[in-house]
Amino acid sequence: MGLLKKLTNVMTFGYLLVLDKKVPDDLARVKRLQNKKIHRLMKRAYEIPFYRKRFEENHLTPDDFHCSEDLVKFPVLTKDELRVWMKELYDQNPETRDSWDETSTSGSTGVPLRLYQSQREHAFANANWIRILMTLGYNPFFGRMVSFESSYRKEKKSRDSFIQRFGILQRRILSERRCVGDETAKVIQELNEYAPDLICLRKNCIVRIALYAQEHNLKIRQPKWYIPVSEMVDEMTQKILKKTFGPGLVDAYGSDETGSCIIKAPGKDYYDICNDTHVVNIYDDQGRLADNGKVILTPLYKTDFPIINYDIGDMASSFTKEGIRFITKIHGRLNDMVKHEKGESTSVLELRKIPNGITGIAQFRYVQDSYHDLRVELVRDPKDTTYTNEEIDRFFRKRLQELYGDEFRIEIRWLDVIPPDPNGKLRCFVCNIKE
Repeated sequence: MGLLKKLTNVMTFGYLLVLDKKVPDDLARVKRLQNKKIHRLMKRAYEIPFYRKRFEENHLTPDDFHCSEDLVKFPVLTKDELRVWMKELYDQNPETRDSWDETSTSGSTGVPLRLYQSQREHAFANANWIRILMTLGYNPFFGRMVSFESSYRKEKKSRDSFIQRFGILQRRILSERRCVGDETAKVIQELNEYAPDLICLRKNCIVRIALYAQEHNLKIRQPKWYIPVSEMVDEMTQKILKKTFGPGLVDAYGSDETGSCIIKAPGKDYYDICNDTHVVNIYDDQGRLADNGKVILTPLYKTDFPIINYDIGDMASSFTKEGIRFITKIHGRLNDMVKHEKGESTSVLELRKIPNGITGIAQFRYVQDSYHDLRVELVRDPKDTTYTNEEIDRFFRKRLQELYGDEFRIEIRWLDVIPPDPNGKLRCFVCNIKE
């Protein structure tokens, strides 16, 4: 495995050399490159039994696919279907599976999904993430980065390596378990001493650091860029983070399954897509291409373990220019649903909008414990006293009354901090009703 790791690092560097290091202006060239990769991917997928069956059931061949618009003909891939296929591959390939790269999703919406990819795909995903950082202006060789501890790898040693002492590939891993209580003060001190150019942490962790700094009047040396990952960054979170970390907020979007592919740089009012490595389509309720609807992802570099037309479970708004798509807003998860006693379910999107109607809140979460009990967990913004707790309480109850009438008993609970889920994420809606 040590040799495989070294080969992966070499391949990562090789792929990094051929990827664009800035968002290209020549959209026609990008479209041609994307079209070529789509056809190549579908030819490869046709050789794989799982996908061959999907082709044949829909009377399709690889010659039916030459552009992103053609992918609408192909069936959507669900998380459950991907889970079954991954397990089948593992069970059927005992002689080669030890060479695969294995990861797992956090399981924030259910059972964690165990994923497999080739070392080549792993290297390409790494290279694509590095080049995303480079499009911002970050220098991966001489820049300083602080990033989060992976849930499926051991934390690296705290001391710099030999080459890092010369200012090359400097990177510190921050254990999120430290960002609790007064230990956070030590974390802030270390951040100020290290003075990173880039901070990349899970959203719930970087928000906790920001809130602690604001509450205790601690200054944090502002990095050039900071990226909250693993969760959607809502408008309220943006305001909290910018108070502490400054204007360098980067909103990056992707998944463990598909890699990162959508990026919003500081100062932009839209998201760029890595169209040379991914297809991001938007489908309406009838499965047609649209400007608003479900996000459907296809990573073009995954030709060993393809993931085609993956329903990631989020909704977004977009526009297209010269056949290239740009995202204007990511609305969040489609499959977070409020459950009602008579069997129907309704979207939580309206619940997410409520906190944006009033100031003084730093974090929020809704917890549905039964068909008639809805708990609202809130954390104060320590620097905004425009409204009292009682006024915010009345505001939430009024808006929830407008949405649901008298269907729910509403409990408003004020907390010092909302703890993350065991998987490290912090969902804004949790339903505890068992099916």
